[in-house]
Amino acid sequence: MTGLVIIIIITLAILSTLIIGLVIFAYSMILKSAKQLSSTGKLDDEFKKEVEDNKKKNKRVLGAITQGASALVCIGLVSLAIVSGIYRIEGRQFVTNNHVSFAIASNSMDGYYNEAYEEKLIGQYSSKYSINLDEAETKIERDQFDVGDFVRFDVLQKNDDLNVYDVYGYKNSDGKIITHRYIGKREDGTLIFRGDNAPGEDAAVKREQILYHYQGKDTKYIGLVILFFGSGYGIYSIIAVLAIYVISDIAIIKWEKIKNNRLEELGILTKKEKRRIKYAKS
Repeated sequence: MTGLVIIIIITLAILSTLIIGLVIFAYSMILKSAKQLSSTGKLDDEFKKEVEDNKKKNKRVLGAITQGASALVCIGLVSLAIVSGIYRIEGRQFVTNNHVSFAIASNSMDGYYNEAYEEKLIGQYSSKYSINLDEAETKIERDQFDVGDFVRFDVLQKNDDLNVYDVYGYKNSDGKIITHRYIGKREDGTLIFRGDNAPGEDAAVKREQILYHYQGKDTKYIGLVILFFGSGYGIYSIIAVLAIYVISDIAIIKWEKIKNNRLEELGILTKKEKRRIKYAKS
């Protein structure tokens, strides 16, 4: 994962923490002030207005819609956290039918390492497939992608042939999927892979390690979202948003309690009505 992506992820995580702290502080100060003002009667007019507003049908409908929307957001965030966790555990891949998709986390296939390697690679491709240099360059660049791209690979069968200079996904000794170009075979039968923008060849790869074949299909930038939410920081940020949601609900409940206690003191709200409102809110 590149430095820029790491910086973005850490920055967002830090911001999430700061926002949670600010939300807790702000709500505590608001509720403390509301309690003091309520005891002196300075919020009586506002409380009475809320009671009248809540009797209006459109206000009740709007409240129900707001609660429903909040619940959907909460469910969506929980679902996103679960999917992100699974994505992280499963090794950053989505499988659909005979295809698998990856969020690219490095720039090893973005452009060429240097001009010398560019000329060498294009020349070898041109010679191998008997096409001119322009065509070779076009075909090679079709198989290049950048950090944050969401790319789709075909799942290989054990007996499928490999095409030299195509891009494949193989599982390395650490269990990670490496998406690099197949550039040749060694005398011992192991295969040579290298990223177009990588400084050197990968460690030796055996045929059984190669699982996927790239077909030149990718979607820009979506992978950045997936990388973020699939990271520990991303999952933490989702939890942070959920925490803010819960904190907000708690603050609203406490505000309602302050309001209803005052309305009961004023004789506007009976104990029975107060209990009914309490159960309706819960």
